[in-house]
Amino acid sequence: MLVRRLVARLLDWLLVLVVAWPLVHEPVLVVACAAVYDVLLLRGKTLGKALTGLRVVGPACGLSLRRALTRTLVTTALPGAGAVLVLAGLGWREPALMAGLGWQQPWVVIGEHVAVGPTGWVASSLLVGGFALLVLSAVEALDLRGTRTWHDRKAGTAVVRLKARTTRLPVT
Repeated sequence: MLVRRLVARLLDWLLVLVVAWPLVHEPVLVVACAAVYDVLLLRGKTLGKALTGLRVVGPACGLSLRRALTRTLVTTALPGAGAVLVLAGLGWREPALMAGLGWQQPWVVIGEHVAVGPTGWVASSLLVGGFALLVLSAVEALDLRGTRTWHDRKAGTAVVRLKARTTRLPVT
């Protein structure tokens, strides 16, 4: 079950990257797109969960928006923020969206470019913080007890495997 869950998560992230990255070119906005995708489709089925035969279910009253948001913050926003911090710590920037919108970018002062990436202790702090969030996300996702990980227990949800539909052919 754990492998199916991880494959489903990976497929969902890849889908969001393939669709959102060419449009926005900003890691923070890609993470926001992933969170919105997760919240909107969590009540039904995300593509990754559909392909792996999984579904997120809530208690008898159903999967509320609050439960979906809680789950998405831990499963999508936390590792996404970690990845963004690691990229920022490495000095990677893609200012295409901000430049396209004509916004003044913080690393451009009076028309002249200054240092693009953070240096010294700022870069190290961003890297350490990003890796800490990624490790925390990995540990949290591996804390599987039955059909529930920590984020499932916190949100009051569970991931269940869907039974395959069997179609009976008419007997002739």
